[in-house]
Order: sequence, then structure tokens, then C-alpha cells
Amino acid sequence: MQPEYLQKSRALMWLFLSATLCPSAISPAYSDSLVVANREGDDFFESVQKDVSVSGTVIVGIAAAGAQSGPATLAGLVLQTTARMICLTTQSRDGVYYSRNSYSVPLQTDAATLIQLPYKETKQPDLILGYEQGDLAVQTTPGSCEQGSNTYLIAARDQNFDSVELLINGFGATAVFYQTPDGSGASCTEFMAGRRTSYDYQCSVPVSQLDQGRQVILIERERYGRPLGSVEVEVQLGPEA
Repeated sequence: MQPEYLQKSRALMWLFLSATLCPSAISPAYSDSLVVANREGDDFFESVQKDVSVSGTVIVGIAAAGAQSGPATLAGLVLQTTARMICLTTQSRDGVYYSRNSYSVPLQTDAATLIQLPYKETKQPDLILGYEQGDLAVQTTPGSCEQGSNTYLIAARDQNFDSVELLINGFGATAVFYQTPDGSGASCTEFMAGRRTSYDYQCSVPVSQLDQGRQVILIERERYGRPLGSVEVEVQLGPEA
């Protein structure tokens, strides 16, 4: 009987090799409409540091359920958009890993296109592979990383998902809530185990509470019943209307 840690390590490596050699082992097969984006710039930007400071933003990650992990990122996240440029940012919950890179979409069309963001240039595949679901915050925005954007696209492991996950830095909050444009809302879940340097709450928003296109989700935080202020998050679910 192999030790549990060895079984887990080999299982994770199998996932990575499957994604590299046969992407359909992790992501479902797509039609010819799937377009692989090209990373912009000379070097793939990523950093690894053991001693890190707390993230300066409340919203750290926004992606479809199942996409906030190392294996999903390594397999190549997908999203449907008309954007010509996309900025992909990843940040680990323990604060050790961070990356931020711009991608260009080679297919020039006004029609919504299913885009895949390759991650094969990373020099840290083993480290990234160890980040399980909820351990790696993912966010994608339209335009280059230098341009910046306040709108978040929804990257996914595949296009079949039933919720969108927001990873939140509560900055000392003891409770975090979300509210969608239709008035729906719920409490967010606090991460209790492991380091929580970059973020400490997860809000799972059912797709049934969201509309297609741009919309605003409200994030509210409290500390022992005292409001800490709210944050509005603009998300783009699916292509532009």
C-alpha cells in the first residue's frame, strides 16, 4: 500500500500530464470554434515568494465553479468573449504564487468566440499543480493587463458550470455576504484551514441568479455585526449582448 501523500502526488502529476498530452482528459472536447490565445510580451510573468504581504484588494478571484485550481489553470482555462485582448491573473491563497499575463485573440471577429488561455510557459508546474480547488484565485479581464479593467470575465474549466465563485479578502471581516441584481443573496463561506494570506472567503453565486451580459454583484462585509463597507463587482457572464 503506497503512502497517502505519494498516491496524491502521483494522481496530481497524472492530471497535469493528461492536460499537457491530451487536454480532453481534463477539459471536454470542443468544436473547431475553440481558439487558443497567444500570450503577449517577451516573458511569462510569475513570481514565487515565501514571505508576502496581504493583498490590497477585496476581490481577489472571480471564475466559474471548478476553475479556481492549479490543475484547471494548467489545462488551459476557457471563456466566451468578443474581447481582442485578455488579462489573466492568478494568485494563491497562501500568497506564495502570483502571475499576471496578457493574451491576444488571433481570430478577428465580432462574433463571440470560445477562447482558451494556455499556461504551458510556466516554470512552476509542480507548485501550481498542488493548488487544489479554492487554493488558487483566477480572474480574467478584457484588454491588456497594462490597460486594466473594472469588468471581470468568467473563465471556466469548461462551459458547463452552475455557479460563479468570488474569492474575497475580508480584511478582518467576521461575515461576508453577496447580493445579485435580482435581489438574491447569501452568506459566503470562510476558509478555515491553511494559510489565508491573499483571501479568506468564498462566495458561490448560482448562475440561475445571474443574467447574461454585464451586471453588478454587491459584496458586503461585517465585523461582529458592524458594517465594513460594500464593494460592487461588475461581471460579464457570456458574450456582450
